[in-house]
Amino acid sequence: MASLSYQSASPASSEPPPVQADPIPSPDPLMDGSWWPNSSDLGAELPVLLPVLDHVRGPVKRLLLAVGNWTARPHLIITDGRTVSVGYAAGQSPTMIRVFCADGGTFTMRVAPPGPAPGAPNPPRTGRHEAVPGDRGR
Repeated sequence: MASLSYQSASPASSEPPPVQADPIPSPDPLMDGSWWPNSSDLGAELPVLLPVLDHVRGPVKRLLLAVGNWTARPHLIITDGRTVSVGYAAGQSPTMIRVFCADGGTFTMRVAPPGPAPGAPNPPRTGRHEAVPGDRGR
C-alpha cells in the first residue's frame, strides 16, 4: 500500500502541504488521510494541496468543502494549466473534504483545524515583528 506523508512550513512555499494519506487500491479507492491547512485562507492552501491529491488517483477536477470559517473561499483554482472547481456546502462536515477526480472516482479526507500539524515543532518567537531565521511564516 502506498503512503503519502508531507509536512510543510508554509502554504506559500513550493513544498507539499501537511498531508497524510494511505490510499487503498480498488476500483473506487477509499482514502484514510488527513490534511492540516496552515491557514484558513483556501486561496493560498488549495493550490499547494492539489498536486498532492492528484497523486492519489489522477487529476482532481472538483473539491467540496464545508462553508466553515475559511477567510477566503475561491470557487476556481488554476493549477498546472487546468481549472479545478471548488464548492461549499452548508451540510458538509467541517472536518471533511470530498475530492472528485477526472476518472469519475472520489475520495474523502479529514480536515484538521488550520494551524500546525500535530507533532510539528513551534518555531521560537522572539518578538512581535522580528523575523526568526528559518521561520517560514508560522
